[in-house]
Amino acid sequence: MQQSIILDIREFLELVAQLPQWLLYFGVPALLLLSGLILAIVHADRAFPPVALFLGAVGLVLVASIAETLGDFMVWAALYLAVAALTRLLFFIPFPQKKKKDRDEDIYAAFHAPLDEGELLEEAPLVMSAEEGELQLAHVDSLIGSLREKELTPADRLELDAVVRTLEDCRGRALTAAEQRTLNDCLSSVLKLSAKYSL
Repeated sequence: MQQSIILDIREFLELVAQLPQWLLYFGVPALLLLSGLILAIVHADRAFPPVALFLGAVGLVLVASIAETLGDFMVWAALYLAVAALTRLLFFIPFPQKKKKDRDEDIYAAFHAPLDEGELLEEAPLVMSAEEGELQLAHVDSLIGSLREKELTPADRLELDAVVRTLEDCRGRALTAAEQRTLNDCLSSVLKLSAKYSL
């Protein structure tokens, strides 16, 4: 078994030795530069050191197949370290980063989806009177007050704040069908949080 592995390694090194020497010397440093550029663009700074170490080990194996003296190793190692240092500078370039929407914004946008879709027109029929809306809001307000006394997680507190802001749009007036659905979504969210914190 061990002899078979040794033979496979020897065959691999013999095959590598047949490659152009310039490719063996400069292939891995070029690959390191390309990998560093990609990692810098995606802002994956922490991934660069392990990638550089792995490619360095691969490069040493490749250079070992053609190196004749210790000086060959030293020259290649100096070249690789220089490329690694220059590649590391790429991470200081302010590449544009995709903006992440806050969960708060996502929740608020979800509750106001009918508004964005143009479903709430001025001539839309009213399906819930202001009095009925206030009754539901009173129930929701009591649950919100109890939730605020709890130690909510940051994400749950953001969700609750988004619900509160949304409910302000439903106060003191009759509601259309789309607005009623928004109110029901808020109530559902509050009930879910209430169950989570055993209210």
